[in-house]
Amino acid sequence: MSAQPRAVVVGGGIAGLSAAFRLQQAGCETVVLESGPPELIGGRMATVDVSGFAVNRAATILIHSYRELIRLTAAAGLAGEVVPGSDLFGLVRGGRVDRVRLGSRRQLATGGLLTSFPLGDVAKLLRDYRRVRPLLTPHDMSPMAAADFESVHQYATRRGLRPETLEYLLDPLVSGLCLGEPEEVSAAMPFVFIDVILCGGGFFTSKEGVGFLPKGLARQLTVEHRAQVTSVEDRGDEVAVTWHRPGEPEHLETAAACVLAVPPPQVPPLYGQLTPDQREFLDDAPYARSIHVAFGLDRPTAERAMLVQASRVEHPDLCAFVLEHNLSPQRVPAGTGLVMTHLRGAWSDRNWDLGDDKVVDHVLAGVRRMGVLPELERHTTMTHIWRVSPCLIGRRPGDYRAIARFAAGCDAHGRVQLAGGDMLGHSTTNSSVCSGERAARNLVTRLRTEGALTPVRR
Repeated sequence: MSAQPRAVVVGGGIAGLSAAFRLQQAGCETVVLESGPPELIGGRMATVDVSGFAVNRAATILIHSYRELIRLTAAAGLAGEVVPGSDLFGLVRGGRVDRVRLGSRRQLATGGLLTSFPLGDVAKLLRDYRRVRPLLTPHDMSPMAAADFESVHQYATRRGLRPETLEYLLDPLVSGLCLGEPEEVSAAMPFVFIDVILCGGGFFTSKEGVGFLPKGLARQLTVEHRAQVTSVEDRGDEVAVTWHRPGEPEHLETAAACVLAVPPPQVPPLYGQLTPDQREFLDDAPYARSIHVAFGLDRPTAERAMLVQASRVEHPDLCAFVLEHNLSPQRVPAGTGLVMTHLRGAWSDRNWDLGDDKVVDHVLAGVRRMGVLPELERHTTMTHIWRVSPCLIGRRPGDYRAIARFAAGCDAHGRVQLAGGDMLGHSTTNSSVCSGERAARNLVTRLRTEGALTPVRR
């Protein structure tokens, strides 16, 4: 073995890149094997250029409470690419948009959004949030098992919440986080979004989109693109990783350590040394697929909010609009606008093979019905459709207890570590960073214990 122990990271999403960066910092010779092309580095956190617009693939919003992600950005020398973002949030209700600033607790308490709901309902939600807040951890949601015994709809019924609170507050929270429905999603999930609203501290972005971070990390790492991994094997004293690329012979990487940072259902076919219970948990990951549309405009919108959400009462399929030009004017060419429109997971699943033109027509009919964002019909110069599968994980009642069992069975000292926000948490960029960094810490601890890696002096 060389003076530098070798580490292989499978997956070039933000979890894999975070793990690779921290392993390299610790003194490992690191390679990332990514199945996608260079322009999609970062996976769901990728940003691509479309007709002069920097269009995010899936992740769109970064929050000041994402402390681990912010520290990683600074460690990678990328803090200079960060620009502040607006925190003006809007909710479609009865043909109008109610707005509030999410970065200010005072405005939340006195603004027109929360005060438009029954005071008793808001008090119940805040009481329950205070009870579960200590259980909310970005790297491992196992503690939420204690609050995971019913769906959002069942919770609202049990707590006696008014129908408008369920439909215009809890439903948008659920659809915004996982594209799911209140009848299917665990009652624990809305409190993750409530925590963002109350403790997020505002938003930030980059003129290059959220992809500035994975691109910046990848520039400092060795990344093999279009590398299809076929197997990962822990041989006791080393890990063997087999992969191939079109037109090339099969490659075999041997390393002292490996991070598997791919979506949970992709782990079992690659890593045959899982227990039956682990395999079942990973196979059963409850993902939503997503079809969403970017609209490039020849002018900004009259709507000022950076995020507008819609209840299924207003529209059964459309759930959210991210107005990138309002998040930061630096996100778009001068004098233009960029709107990401998001459809619910159930609609995307039913219409996965629908033609692009029909998808766009459905979105335009939806904004016309709701009476919002007329610029999408009149001033669009570019449309780009993303089909992302898997996209967002939506925890069902009982899933947090399953997470706790799975986490208890994971070997923190193994040569192969699993990473990804979807493993033990939610589909957020910060959860993914936390997961990748934890995998790296576990491997660094093992390698130092073996004497294969000495501490790096800084």
